[in-house]
Amino acid sequence: MPIRMLTTDTRRRLEGIIDRIANGRHVSLEERIQLKKYSQHIPFIAGKLSQALRKRDAF
Repeated sequence: MPIRMLTTDTRRRLEGIIDRIANGRHVSLEERIQLKKYSQHIPFIAGKLSQALRKRDAF
């Protein structure tokens, strides 16, 4: 299995989307689709997304 790498800009953009999800703010459908694609291939993103969803649901 090849190692997937993110550029710094992509990682920051995805973390911004994840942060907005965690805080219950607006995230567009396009951003959600992009985040889903990355989270399927990169465990780090999947973990961050999972944490954000738990944080959002705790409110």
